[in-house]
Amino acid sequence: MVMVNIVPGIIRLLAKSQLAARCVTRGRGWLGFSVRVAMAGLVAGVVAAAEPLKRIAEVRILSREAAARALPVQVRGVVTWLSDRETFTLQDNSAGIWINLDEARKQKLWRGDDAVAGNVHEGMEVEITGRSDPGGYAPLILPETLRLLGPKALPPARPMVPGRFFSGADDCQRIEVRGVVQGFYPWANGATLIMDANPGRFTAQVSGAVAPDPAALVDAEVALRGIAATRFNTRGEATGSRVIASVPGDLVVEKAPPAPAAVPRVTLDCLMPFRAEPLGPHRVKVEGTVTFCLPGNFFYLQDGESAIRVETTTLDVLKPGDRVEAAGFVEISRLIATLGEATVCKLGAAGLPAPVVISPEEILGATSVVPKTGSAARAHDYEGHLIRCRARLLAVQSEPNGKMLRTLTLERANTLGPGTLIFRALLNAGNPQPLDALQPGSELEVTGLVQLAHELQESPPQTDRTLPVNLDLILRSAADAVVISKPSWWTAARFTAVLAAVLLALVAALVWSLQLKRQVRRKSAHLAREINARRDAALEFRTTMRERNRLAANLHDTLPQTMSAIGLQLDACEYSLRQQGIDGLPPLEMVRTMVGYAVNELRGAVWEMRSFSLRGRSFPAALQEMVARVGGGHSTGITVHTDGALDGIPEFVSGNLLLIVQEALRNARQHGNAGQISVEVRTAGPGAPIRLVVGDDGAGFIPGRQNGPEQGHYGIVGMRERAERLGGSLQVTSSPGQGTRIVVEVSQDAGDAGLAEEKELPDATIAGTARLTR
Repeated sequence: MVMVNIVPGIIRLLAKSQLAARCVTRGRGWLGFSVRVAMAGLVAGVVAAAEPLKRIAEVRILSREAAARALPVQVRGVVTWLSDRETFTLQDNSAGIWINLDEARKQKLWRGDDAVAGNVHEGMEVEITGRSDPGGYAPLILPETLRLLGPKALPPARPMVPGRFFSGADDCQRIEVRGVVQGFYPWANGATLIMDANPGRFTAQVSGAVAPDPAALVDAEVALRGIAATRFNTRGEATGSRVIASVPGDLVVEKAPPAPAAVPRVTLDCLMPFRAEPLGPHRVKVEGTVTFCLPGNFFYLQDGESAIRVETTTLDVLKPGDRVEAAGFVEISRLIATLGEATVCKLGAAGLPAPVVISPEEILGATSVVPKTGSAARAHDYEGHLIRCRARLLAVQSEPNGKMLRTLTLERANTLGPGTLIFRALLNAGNPQPLDALQPGSELEVTGLVQLAHELQESPPQTDRTLPVNLDLILRSAADAVVISKPSWWTAARFTAVLAAVLLALVAALVWSLQLKRQVRRKSAHLAREINARRDAALEFRTTMRERNRLAANLHDTLPQTMSAIGLQLDACEYSLRQQGIDGLPPLEMVRTMVGYAVNELRGAVWEMRSFSLRGRSFPAALQEMVARVGGGHSTGITVHTDGALDGIPEFVSGNLLLIVQEALRNARQHGNAGQISVEVRTAGPGAPIRLVVGDDGAGFIPGRQNGPEQGHYGIVGMRERAERLGGSLQVTSSPGQGTRIVVEVSQDAGDAGLAEEKELPDATIAGTARLTR
């Protein structure tokens, strides 16, 4: 129990000692790692005891997980840099750290006085209580309260250690760096200096109070004090370091920039070769002829067989052929010789170097021997040189990022090996519209500057080298791409399109043929069913007619004679009674009347059963005769009107039409009590459909509510079946008190084949068919 209470106290004492913090921040190897592990244990002990962390170094060594627990913090230090009074850096005698008041407000942790926070400035000692936070890169503090303690001298700046500075370990620490200013980018209240610490390039963000004229600092050796700040990505990983200086006097010029005449002059071929003594971080001066220029960005400079890329923001308008002098800094991090942050002076005009006629595969082939021989490419690698070659155009594209106006994708047969070589021609200035008119497949003659894409090649046991693996040509204008020959109309794309169209047509024809065959089979089967149905209907009609005639003959030979005999017997009875002096009895008269009525009805029925055969007459004549017989003896007036070629109607069609008319007349007279009936039959010509209309002015009825087969009435049902048997339709229009109108439309050729065949059938066959259809 005693050890449990003593050990945490010892650990807290060790944590508060300057020796522990120095071990943590400067520890190396196993010892440093052991100390950091011990300090992590210390933090865990502090968290368990819920005591606030008192030293900034204790917060900085927290892991992201531990810092995310919002551990209590109470630190005291000097404000070393202030952004906008919402974000600033604080440093004590152990380390420095970011204070983020803006995030504390968002998380509703801040409960201090805003007026006090507004008086914070560099060189002010403050005391902050708050919570730990993992931050984006390193742990930081979210303040809850802030107390001003008064002005205090800024902590001394430690000399920059490149290993710590460029790795991000010095984040938030006040350091001092020495180097050469190689350029600057101005902004509203200051500038960003580009510096070389020899070695190591970085940027420094300085306010106007620190460097009022950054242009005067270019190529000067300076000492700069400020806060080390680390750039990081979305994963919280360091991607670069910079220095932020905002306190006047933190920048000291130790050596003024040399006069322009004192800048050493070198030739283009000696810009980055081996030297026993390096040129150093100061600028050098070169001279050459401009072969390509993108104002405000870069241009290519050539002198003899050597060419370099010069990057500058100089607003002087340069054009190809200008002889210029450029002073700038050699960028050894580039894969090719590059002069950066250059100033340019025109010397006059010179002749533009003539393009070298050489193929891309020859340029790449000249560099392929470098790993084998250990020597440089002979005569050179043509980087930045104007060349001219022929190639076939594959495509013209516009870049979505806007860096290139147009990109031509070109193809050449590889004369030094198998296959083809594909490369690009890039246009990033001028009018690109003429390139849009180029047709893929055209043979072009292209003039442009060579821009090689390099790749690190390992070739042990020799030194590693960067070798060109691809090639681009930079076009000076759209006129650098000249059409030698246009593509043949019969291109692979068109051939593919025609072939696809032919295949599509064949597939469509095959599908149409299959569909046509299927439709023909379906239509043929339907037609066969229709022919068979109509033939059967014609045979049935013919057989029915013969059977009706036979029944009519039998009835005529039997019942009428029997009924006539009954009448004679009644006359004899009446005569006998009269001979005996007995007058005729009323019942006997009634019976005689009934017998006479029955004989008349029976004779009418027999006549109707035998009336459907045309017997050489035309349909209109048969229709007139049938109407005259049906209307005879009745007060109902019947008018008949026919129009069109109705003489050649097949007997099967005409017979059924006569039956339909007869049934319609009977219904109109008996059920409708019609006073006037009209019959109209029309056709447009031979083979055209026949239209039959029977109308009356009778009582009428509501269609669908009339008596039907259930009540023993088959009139309308029979007429509709006959119309459908003829391949037609029947429509009934009626309303109470408005009469009835029956419209029948049938085909004129219905049953022709069946009737033609039936005429040749023997009577035995027809009789057998009649028996089967009954």
